[in-house]
Amino acid sequence: MLKVKIDNKGIPPLAGICNYEKALNTGFSVDESVDLLKRYNYVKKFLNQIFAAHLARTPEWEVKCAFSYHMWLDAEHCAAIRKRVSEMREPPLHLDKVADPKLKSLLDEAIRSEDTLELLVAIYQVIKPEIIRSIKKQLDKANPIAEQPTCRLLKIILMEEEEMVAWGKSAISALIQNEKQEQKAITWDKHLTAYLQLAGGIFGDLEEEIPSIPEPRADGNDFEMDPVPRRDDRFKDNFNSAGLIDEYYQDENRSLEERTYALLYKRLREMDVPEWMAPIIYKTKDKPWEYYVDMSRQLWDEARHAMLGEIGLYQGGVPFYKYPVDLKSSMSLNTKLEPLEAHLILWAIEQGLMPRKTGKHWEWEIATQSENKLAVTFQDYDWADEVLHAQIGRKWIVPEFGGLSQAREASGPAFKKWGNAMEEYLDWSKQENWWPKFMQDIEKNKSLRQNL
Repeated sequence: MLKVKIDNKGIPPLAGICNYEKALNTGFSVDESVDLLKRYNYVKKFLNQIFAAHLARTPEWEVKCAFSYHMWLDAEHCAAIRKRVSEMREPPLHLDKVADPKLKSLLDEAIRSEDTLELLVAIYQVIKPEIIRSIKKQLDKANPIAEQPTCRLLKIILMEEEEMVAWGKSAISALIQNEKQEQKAITWDKHLTAYLQLAGGIFGDLEEEIPSIPEPRADGNDFEMDPVPRRDDRFKDNFNSAGLIDEYYQDENRSLEERTYALLYKRLREMDVPEWMAPIIYKTKDKPWEYYVDMSRQLWDEARHAMLGEIGLYQGGVPFYKYPVDLKSSMSLNTKLEPLEAHLILWAIEQGLMPRKTGKHWEWEIATQSENKLAVTFQDYDWADEVLHAQIGRKWIVPEFGGLSQAREASGPAFKKWGNAMEEYLDWSKQENWWPKFMQDIEKNKSLRQNL
């Protein structure tokens, strides 16, 4: 092809997006691009549900944190994809339909992963690498000017997908401790890859012949999640609530340092919120996608808060798993209450955090009076997040009960039911008060640092 010499006055042409040669790509038609976007949307929507279905029962703290983050990213990606589809002569209809029955078969197998290792293999070794491969192929073939809004969106998703897969690969390597686990990972990878190839991949271009498809784990029914929250063997005495954190930070007779560490431990303890929100998200069907985006965002924020506590204890020289992190809340809410009741309680708690003199503003003030500058930052952002969460709860819960006063009235019986449910777990621990030992550790580490 004859190349035309263009005088661009030395300025990069085409808004710097690409050169003329790349811009000559015929690319995809609008319909072809929409079809691909719908496939990404379907897979990512299902991934959000896989994370929600397994977060509570997954025992490894670090995996809970990553699942919380990644399910929000997938929800956000879905929202952006749906918006882009609505801009392309295609109203955002049919985006909640099955994009391809063969893709559904793959995802129905993936959600039935039996343990953490299988889950990580399914998500980060099979499905997400295929998302990356498909996006890269679409970006390579798309016309970068005609389809610039789509390409921009895909580049953002691609960057975050690559970060997620990098984490997942490291986590898989850490979990494979022996030959049996390695073989388990290989077997599950082969099982899912067969279903992926049968679907032609997400892009629809895989043509490798599959001699036989492995016997499916799926039985044609919806997957029923296990809502029981679990922690790994680093955590001890998981139902010990003898450390009265909520009382300690409010007690003005205690030192500001102790009150601030009580706040940091309160942040750590917030891992029970993602554990109880995940079943709400998974079991609540047929809501607008905005609901799942909002709820996934709140779930991720709560996991971040637990991580802030983890970091705060690290600063104090105490491993986050050394002392009890109570499980009674998520255990009781997940197993004894309905999803709407659990969400109603969450909403009521968030509303109670808003008063200036007793809520999040007061927690921030306590931290500002201490010498712990990191805690000030953490409480500042925790406060901002909880204001958002109160709005999210009001947005989705109040209409369920027909108004604000009705929701408040309904919360009373729900709290009573929850209180009765939690009593069952008091005998699961000797309820020995560990807080004095925790503060002794903090003081000892503080002395060691000062003497260095």
